[in-house]
Amino acid sequence: MKQLKKFYEGKRVLVTGGAGFIGSHLVEKLVDIGARVTVLDNFSSGKIHNLKNVIPNVTIIYSDVSLDHVGLKATHNQDMVFHLAALVSVPQSIKYPELCDKINTQGTKNLLNGCIKNRVSTFVFSSSCAIYGNKQSPCNESDSPCPLSPYAQSKLMAENLCVKYSQDFAIKTACLRYFNVFGERQNFNGDYATVIAKFKYNLENNLPLTIFGDGTQTRDFIPVGEVVDANLRIGMLQNLNGEVFNIASGKSISIIDLIKMLEREVGKVAPEIKFEGARSGDITHSVASCEKYKNIIRSAF
Repeated sequence: MKQLKKFYEGKRVLVTGGAGFIGSHLVEKLVDIGARVTVLDNFSSGKIHNLKNVIPNVTIIYSDVSLDHVGLKATHNQDMVFHLAALVSVPQSIKYPELCDKINTQGTKNLLNGCIKNRVSTFVFSSSCAIYGNKQSPCNESDSPCPLSPYAQSKLMAENLCVKYSQDFAIKTACLRYFNVFGERQNFNGDYATVIAKFKYNLENNLPLTIFGDGTQTRDFIPVGEVVDANLRIGMLQNLNGEVFNIASGKSISIIDLIKMLEREVGKVAPEIKFEGARSGDITHSVASCEKYKNIIRSAF
């Protein structure tokens, strides 16, 4: 905590998607350790309520990263950028692939261009494990990408931009491949709903659970607080040239076993479990190798 406060206190930090689930937790932590925070969000999925604890202490830009002029405006007078704004729904990306590319790829490029012109020192990009596709063994950062959806492809293209801009310009960039993040403020409804939030809500309200697939598919879940900590620590590192890091627990659990665990936690049994066909673009198995992140953090801190 002392190291984080010493580094971030007084720093001017832009958080895109800062009203979202992960972004709002990151904003709260940055404010807590003394950073001067600006939030860029179009509030399409983010909520102003998520920022209720910090609103007097942050500047909010209500706009969209996909707009050409926004990258230059939002990065003006900033020291660092944490880029979380994205279209994050795989089904939505399949339905609207051009919009996905515009937000996730072009939006990242807009911000990077702004960073270069405004001499921002560090750009930390929130990427995704979806880049790996289906893998039985733990995903390693050196594995060949195999994106199965426009969402995954857009994240890979944005990562490539981070690498290129680090090589061509004097900016430190890092790409954090999140696995399945969970925690408070997570959306439990609609296209952006995530499995833990949705299942927990349904259990608490005696509603049936729907599994897309046979329930044997696996996921690697990580608490949102650990994701925030990873962002902050990686943002402190030197010699970042588009470095990729898995941000995960390194442990997998099947969806069926997840339901059993949540039933114990909530104290209720699902009234019904429905099975539907696996959705296009969904990954069957996902678990991370976390050694790279652990080793670099161990040596740096």
